[in-house]
Amino acid sequence: MSNALIILHAGPDEENPRADTAVRLAGAMLADDKEVRLFLAGQGVLLLRNMDQVSERTRQLFAELLALGLTVECCGSSLKAQGIDTLPAGVSSSSMKALSAWISSADEVVCF
Repeated sequence: MSNALIILHAGPDEENPRADTAVRLAGAMLADDKEVRLFLAGQGVLLLRNMDQVSERTRQLFAELLALGLTVECCGSSLKAQGIDTLPAGVSSSSMKALSAWISSADEVVCF
């Protein structure tokens, strides 16, 4: 099975829908039987807090992917910087060291 890593460091801005694209790509990769990991860094962690600023489609798909077992980790420093201390089920705090390990083990890496 192929191992894919998606790194999202852009916020959930509808004018520049990188977060939407990252979530939709994660779903497409899971549908292609790939093992998919999503790492949220920088303003990407705002996907968790600013769900009212995310399109309904993105919000629903992200929840569905979490329910399907999508592995999601977040940069702990980014979470602190954005004042996020509560994470939804299926999402955990992590580190750049862990991201480095994920990058080393991934067959594909995509950044948004």
